[in-house]
Amino acid sequence: MFQPDPVLGWRLTPNHAVQVGFRKDLLQHVAADGWRHVPGSDATVGRRVAIYGCSFTYGTGLADDETFTALLQRGLPAVRILNRGVGGHGTVQNLLQLRRDIACGAIDAAVFAIISDHRFRNIAHPQRMQQYLSREWYQLGVEHVPVARLDSMGGVRIIYPPIWQPVLREADFQIFLPDDHMINTATFAVLDLVRATAQAAGIPLGFVLLDDLDRDFNTAVCARFPETRDISTPYDRDHTFLPQDIHPNVRANALFADRLAPLIAGFSDGLWSGARS
Repeated sequence: MFQPDPVLGWRLTPNHAVQVGFRKDLLQHVAADGWRHVPGSDATVGRRVAIYGCSFTYGTGLADDETFTALLQRGLPAVRILNRGVGGHGTVQNLLQLRRDIACGAIDAAVFAIISDHRFRNIAHPQRMQQYLSREWYQLGVEHVPVARLDSMGGVRIIYPPIWQPVLREADFQIFLPDDHMINTATFAVLDLVRATAQAAGIPLGFVLLDDLDRDFNTAVCARFPETRDISTPYDRDHTFLPQDIHPNVRANALFADRLAPLIAGFSDGLWSGARS
């Protein structure tokens, strides 16, 4: 499903099909452009709205027509919805892809879909780095992951620590870890950079929250970025594939689409000329 990418760390494999293990005879498709297939998107000539995120946005466990990006495309046929979700990606990788898309003129508006775990992906957090010690990552040939470092003035510098660090398996780094406020601060700095990047390119932008696993984090994001929309669903069996899988299910994605549609419609109803999140 994945292949190495020198800037993002990894990306989806074009023209690839993925079978969902816990749902019989269900295939997910990655299109020729290397992104999750959104039914109807290719036939649309309207404004292009890219939705950046992780496996929640990609739609792990879902058929192509069940993802919230597909539901948005069906409900808003005048807009072209682009699914920019990649499993395991965080806000730093989403920012790097946003830069790529702006540089090649591929989008007209952007939505960043955020989950609480992104804050651990946005820094070289040992909890996250330990997960990369899986042999599957090694066999894929993924060598590094982009993360954010803050300078003394709070500026963001993106660095690329190597993924394969076996020492992380043996050591307990808990005593050395930054506190929640410091971890959140790094993510907020990246989101500030996302906003500045979109503004410089004249790209309308929105932030949305997809999970409620850490309500304090969601509250902090909304306080720091008042324009954020919390469209999250509960972490329970009614809204996820639990006990088979933790990802949002069909019901949750329908709710995401319903709650996100007004923002996308607002883009297409005249906010393109310069409105920002």
